Amino acid sequence: MSNINSAARSRKPFIVLREFMTGRHKVASGSIGVFLDNDQTRGRIMDLPSRPEVAVRRNLVRLLSKRESAFLYGIGSPARRLHLLANEKLFVTVCGLQISDVVRVRYQGYAAVGVASAIWELSEKSGMCELTKLLVEIELLDGEFSDNSTPFIKVDAGDILAVSSSVQRCPQYRGNGAKLDEKDMYSVLEDSLKDHPPVREADVLEKIVGQRKGIQGHYNSCYLDTTLFSLFAFSSVLDHILRSPDVCDAKVQRILREDIVNPLRRSGFVHAENVMKLRKLLRCDTFVSEEKDPEEFLSALLHEVLAVEPLLKIRCNNKTQECNSYQIIVERDGTLKVPSVQTLMDRSFRSYEDLTFDQVPSCLILQMPRFGKKFKMFPYIFPSLELDISHMVHKRSTVCCLCLSPAEYECTQCLADPLTTDGNIRQFCQICEKQVHSCKQMKDHKPTRIETQSYVSNQRQKLELLAVLCIKTSHFVSFVKYGPGKHSWVFFDSMAGRIGNEIGTNVPVVRTCPILGDYLSMSEQQFSALDYTKMDALPKRFFSDIYMCIYQSPDRSMQSG
Repeated sequence: MSNINSAARSRKPFIVLREFMTGRHKVASGSIGVFLDNDQTRGRIMDLPSRPEVAVRRNLVRLLSKRESAFLYGIGSPARRLHLLANEKLFVTVCGLQISDVVRVRYQGYAAVGVASAIWELSEKSGMCELTKLLVEIELLDGEFSDNSTPFIKVDAGDILAVSSSVQRCPQYRGNGAKLDEKDMYSVLEDSLKDHPPVREADVLEKIVGQRKGIQGHYNSCYLDTTLFSLFAFSSVLDHILRSPDVCDAKVQRILREDIVNPLRRSGFVHAENVMKLRKLLRCDTFVSEEKDPEEFLSALLHEVLAVEPLLKIRCNNKTQECNSYQIIVERDGTLKVPSVQTLMDRSFRSYEDLTFDQVPSCLILQMPRFGKKFKMFPYIFPSLELDISHMVHKRSTVCCLCLSPAEYECTQCLADPLTTDGNIRQFCQICEKQVHSCKQMKDHKPTRIETQSYVSNQRQKLELLAVLCIKTSHFVSFVKYGPGKHSWVFFDSMAGRIGNEIGTNVPVVRTCPILGDYLSMSEQQFSALDYTKMDALPKRFFSDIYMCIYQSPDRSMQSG
């Protein structure tokens, strides 16, 4: 049986580019076939009536991926297949089609605009060979077809004229009694290239709550789905990463922005295949299939692939370390029944000598004191709505190290100067900064402007709770705050249900969870006195399975419109 399965896996689909004769069979150009041997000399032609096994001339065919062959095989005419294949750019975009993409299709003599609402698979079997035909279900947006009993049509790939990238339905173009003209049509398509802001509090119920909402999970992707949903659905705290020209991998940045973040904010749903594109580019095959932790994903994405400025700079013993998350480590204390995140952070920082944030982080990702997926130091943790880090931020002098005038710039690279002996980051006024860095040996330094408000001693530095990631039995879910309202909380599970085994069959769910606001408005003493056995399932999961907390600076807070 293993040999049979191995042979089946080795079969590659192909399309015939030039007509040829093989024995008594004439194989037309545009025919779809599948190789039956590893040497790719014999194949089965699926378009011939008896689907015969024939000798194949390798130089007259083009190998196809499984998805490419499925879209082409769904086109009944070999000539139309070749016509699509000849337009390489269109062929690539059609084969990358996803649910919620806006498309321009040929329909009843018109070029109609619609949204891809489903992709239908029709299996064709012949002996040991199996190929799939793909048809696309389109919900028409064009006003001319609004009188039809149903706005849904099925088309093959040959009827698709243009594809945009994962945009939401455009109700302003529906039911207005007018046919879209060419200008309107391109307006819809071009909308997919526009960056969208986080989902507003007023739009959450309509846009992002319900079944098949959020980011669809597939094959152990929950660690990644929950992290991306928590960071980007309702917050702009990391939006600079989506547009920065300084990233090392522009392709990964584009996929993150255009295939994941924009569709999530625009239509409230991201297909699992969009996420798989990102997983395959994280420089390690295990991200495609194995269980991971959110901090592993963030390190791979932000540090190894995009190589952007780290989220955290932590100073200890006059040395600055860079990272993207902070692991809270505290000693066990039997008197601490239900600690708050504020208490845990205070204790964690006090356990080290001279440990401070080098600067106020815009995004602070905290790992709770638990080890592995099962051991928890505390059965419940109370996530503080506000995290006061004023006493955790390094207090620097704000005077020029050369002339003692008010400092405006600092340079971490000047620490390499052998004349520097105190280990402090060098700060300069504007005049001294220009003089110092005009030196030939220091021209490559990149001084940064000091954010003086971060160092005012009497100004409290507080961060706001954005999201809580929880884990139980190796599955991550998240609770995310979507607005300033007390009850503005949602629960997200990328694999809440399942309708099959293939990619695209998990059902992600986003639910409102307003009761969290009532619990979080309690004092720590009030919360500690509760009977947790009477707590509802979701809030109990929130407080008992907490794995990671995400905080953000107030000026990067959620959209509240």
